Amino acid sequence: MKILHLCVGMVGTNCYIFYDEKTMEGAVIDPGDNAPAILQAAKEHGVRITWVLLTHGHFDHILAVPQVLKETGAKLAIHKDDLWMLTPEALASSMRSFGLPRGAYEGLKPDILAEEGTEIQIGSLTAVYLHTPGHTPGSSCIRVGDVLFTGDTLFRHECGRCDLQGGDFSKMLQSLARLHDLPGDFHVLPGHEGTSTLEEERRMNPYMRQAVGK
Repeated sequence: MKILHLCVGMVGTNCYIFYDEKTMEGAVIDPGDNAPAILQAAKEHGVRITWVLLTHGHFDHILAVPQVLKETGAKLAIHKDDLWMLTPEALASSMRSFGLPRGAYEGLKPDILAEEGTEIQIGSLTAVYLHTPGHTPGSSCIRVGDVLFTGDTLFRHECGRCDLQGGDFSKMLQSLARLHDLPGDFHVLPGHEGTSTLEEERRMNPYMRQAVGK
């Protein structure tokens, strides 16, 4: 598996493209903005985008979805508990919470409403949804091999905010405890800022330590 990283949008969202080097099939995780840059990166590496996978439904993770879907013919997946966030009304509310103007937006209709354990095949790679609510009701981490795309659940030495609509800090702690207890180590690729490893977060993340009573 190869992974491409782009930082997109007004709040610096990490967008990832991962792909199977044999089939060159790939998926985009959280195309938050700047669809032309995302599409160009895929083109330069010869990647055929077949899926767009969302960790959650906030505007800064989905603004480029319509154009990416239109240009690639890819399918869209999001956890079922965040479906409500893909309406124009929810997008406007999400943007207002950051003091930003609402842009033109028609809403999205996913091809798959993921649940805990939903598997999506991209070439020989299997992306698995892990439901980790707290930041939003449907917030999820997406596991591909030894990589965890953690969205706004787990950051390097931090966690996502829980004060927006649908946020719940008690559920965030449960989700962090769940990630802490996953067997083995993983590369952690979050929705914002720098990367980490799960072992580093077990040792250094105060919220994860709080979640497991350390």
